[in-house]
Amino acid sequence: MEATKQQPVTEKPAAEAQDQGTKRVNVIFSSDQYQTLQELADKQNISLSDALRQAINVSKLVVDANEDKDTRVLIDRGGRIQELKIVR
Repeated sequence: MEATKQQPVTEKPAAEAQDQGTKRVNVIFSSDQYQTLQELADKQNISLSDALRQAINVSKLVVDANEDKDTRVLIDRGGRIQELKIVR
């Protein structure tokens, strides 16, 4: 009876293991920024990655609205209306 050799199992590098449409980013945050991100994640019971994705989507919404003269993002706090703008 002849012994069969098994091929070693190799893992794909992280870049190849990702789906084709995704990218990996390494980000360094200040302590305050990291704490804020952690608080956002905790309040919503989501991962840090999901909290960061949400923050990016909200930022895009505000930036796009600020670029369109016919669009405004408004926040109503107890009857006090404020416009949300990105200040550079």
